[in-house]
Amino acid sequence: MLVELFMSIIFTLVLGVLGSMPYVPELPSWVGSAVRLISSGLAFFPTDVWVVTIANIVFWLDAHLVWACVEWVYKKIPGVE
Repeated sequence: MLVELFMSIIFTLVLGVLGSMPYVPELPSWVGSAVRLISSGLAFFPTDVWVVTIANIVFWLDAHLVWACVEWVYKKIPGVE
């Protein structure tokens, strides 16, 4: 119950941020493309599925990057394999 309450607050905030982003011609074109992509995804999938999917993708990309850095550092130590 508490997790559902917490997640509903987060989803409401994400929807508010996405909804409040105006079209500004000075922004790079990739920003407008990303907003359109997220908006079209929200038309087909519920908000919670979309947010969890994006969060998982970002988490695993970051986890792989961190692990690559850790592996690079410990392979630089002589005698450690």
